[in-house]
Amino acid sequence: MKDGRLADVVFSSLRYEVAPDEYWYFDFPVKSAAERAEWAGTTAMWKAQRRFVEKDAIGVFAHKERFMQKFGHLMASGGDSFIYARSDFSRAESLVGGDWFLKPADGQCGAGGFHLDAKALQAAEVARILEVRLAEGSRYILERCLVNHEALRRVNPSCLNTLRIVTGNDGKNAEILFARARFGNGADVDNLSAGGFATVVDHRTGRVVSDAVSTNTGRAVYFPKHPITGVEFRAIEIPHWDKVVELALAASRVEPRARVVGWDIAVCEDGVYLVEGNHNWCKILWQLPARKGMKKELAKYVQRFG
Repeated sequence: MKDGRLADVVFSSLRYEVAPDEYWYFDFPVKSAAERAEWAGTTAMWKAQRRFVEKDAIGVFAHKERFMQKFGHLMASGGDSFIYARSDFSRAESLVGGDWFLKPADGQCGAGGFHLDAKALQAAEVARILEVRLAEGSRYILERCLVNHEALRRVNPSCLNTLRIVTGNDGKNAEILFARARFGNGADVDNLSAGGFATVVDHRTGRVVSDAVSTNTGRAVYFPKHPITGVEFRAIEIPHWDKVVELALAASRVEPRARVVGWDIAVCEDGVYLVEGNHNWCKILWQLPARKGMKKELAKYVQRFG
């Protein structure tokens, strides 16, 4: 990186409160000062989200076990948690014959999560996989592996493709603020940080209305079609959309100390299920699919829900 560019990255982090990676994601090298000011970076988001969710409620969302206790009635059945020990062979035996998804209890952005199809495996084979994938003494969440509705699975069959629905609740009324759909790119998770894609969903209709963005190269790159399956993103209509909206609004009413939350929702053939709730919902996932800085929108949310 040349000295002039490095100086601009440092200046932007101070002036516009963006992290170095956001400088490139938001394409700051070709943007004017006025255009740069439109984008909400890490610091602006942190300040806003501290006002959206009261301090003593953050742990409900930051710790997956606490989240399962509070929101389990909206999630798929079969959730469990455990501390992994290589000497505990009974854990491997209990997984034989099932289809599972495991993730660190304190993980973020899908990091460390993986699919374990143990339907045709022996206990020794499962034990070897756990030994490679899990860290001794760490706590993990074990969930029944959900399978997408065919309308979403055909876009990417490698993992569970999820929705991010952000809601606002002022204590009297709850509403959908915006919606995004995420699709994997051959990996076990659909997160942008894992090479996945994100699109804008019209929250009134459930239709995808944008190309998909990827940040896999360190810059925002847009795709009209999925590069593996060839499915056109703008042709996607999310199934069970009325149920998605109903679920997101129901979740938003559970914890009154959290007024703006990003809900991850899975759409399956038999219905919709809550996967996670995010008090620190991502500014990248929000802004890049829309190709638009949302700092003014963020200020409106703070005024209404902060």
